[in-house]
Amino acid sequence: MIKYILFIFVFISANFVLASGFTALTDTNKNIIQRAKIDFKIVEGTSKFYEHNYRGALNLFREILAIDENNAKANYGIAQCQYALNKYDLSKEYLDKAYGLDNEVDRDVLLLKGKVEHRLGNLEDAIANFEAHKVTLKGNERKILESDVDLFIAQCNYAKEQMKKPQNVTITNLGENINTFAPEFAPCISQDGKTLVFTSRRSDTKGGNLDKNFDYLYYTDIYVSKLDTVTGKWSKGKNASGRINTEFHDGALGFTPSGKMLVYRNITNVTGSGDIYIAKQSKTGKWGEPKPLLEKEDKKISKKINSSYFESSASMTGDGKTIYFVSERPGGEGRADIYVVKKEGGAWTEPKNLGAAINTVGDEKCVFISLDGKRLFYSSNGFQNSLGSYDIYMSEMNEQGVWGEPRNLGYPINTVKEEKTISVSPDGKTAYVSAYYEKDSKGGADIFSIDISNLK
Repeated sequence: MIKYILFIFVFISANFVLASGFTALTDTNKNIIQRAKIDFKIVEGTSKFYEHNYRGALNLFREILAIDENNAKANYGIAQCQYALNKYDLSKEYLDKAYGLDNEVDRDVLLLKGKVEHRLGNLEDAIANFEAHKVTLKGNERKILESDVDLFIAQCNYAKEQMKKPQNVTITNLGENINTFAPEFAPCISQDGKTLVFTSRRSDTKGGNLDKNFDYLYYTDIYVSKLDTVTGKWSKGKNASGRINTEFHDGALGFTPSGKMLVYRNITNVTGSGDIYIAKQSKTGKWGEPKPLLEKEDKKISKKINSSYFESSASMTGDGKTIYFVSERPGGEGRADIYVVKKEGGAWTEPKNLGAAINTVGDEKCVFISLDGKRLFYSSNGFQNSLGSYDIYMSEMNEQGVWGEPRNLGYPINTVKEEKTISVSPDGKTAYVSAYYEKDSKGGADIFSIDISNLK
């Protein structure tokens, strides 16, 4: 009897061990499969991030967290994407978790922590992270220079000082007739002050397609709004009629003295990386097919304005004789610089770089010239006297025709976030800026009017 009981015990124990071993083997195989799946998605998500497909990358990193919520690389990947999408609170949430799981999750983790804190206005924390990142570079001056970490620290210190002495300006969101959940930017006012054109990336853009070659957002279109002179309000912005918009990138840049519109275009197999065009409005109010800038007046100079490189912004003086534009062509001070062409004796001059007095080793984006040609407004991310990211600057021309030192327009026009596009009303009292101000935000970048009549 005892032998029988012992036999049963051994039999059951053996089967239990076998069963346990089989379960353990199954779990191990499952973990191996999951790990391979995670590694694949990390690579794919990282690839999509560097292709600027941030939403596609987000989906992949989120799929990883559904399998392993404590995956440091996936949390870090989401933090990078949210930062690129200007969602800094979310970026900080995932970045803090990634850093807590693995403080060496990425060689630039401290640099990203500094950038996120900078955008959130936590300037002391930002500086601490930037300084810590410098330590990790172990005195490698080349890498320190390439990371721009010293520039970021200087900008944080400048922001601290500027935020203590705000400018006397009034900022107003242009409201739901102009702004939507989609980004709105590049506001331009006609010389009679009654027409506002701007650019947006909405689902109702012509063709309704996404830019799958870049960031998977809708292509840009030009929208038009009219001023009600009785109420002082802008009408509902509508997609510009006529042939001015295409199924690709189209953007408003400004107006000429005769009421024509300066237009940015980036059309596959037609333009270079981006070119500057001009469009005329018919008597019916519809815009005609845009033509390359100065093509009818001077084809040689027209081709030198629109190069094979990226041209993104242009503005013309009130007399129509001077044009400032932005280009990424080589030979400048930095990535994108401001250039000028002038009409002298019936002919246009060769494009001339405005030089280091205006341009930086960084990026100059939007340019706007006052009607009298004496005040140049533009955005840049290359100055130390910046609150962070892109700020708006103004330079004044002296009697000898020399541009003075660019001055930061100050806080709260400029903030720790991005202010990239500006135009100014004909009377010089109102600026129209695309920014991420929190005031009545509709989502993303909105267009605001700013009373600058008391600006120092």
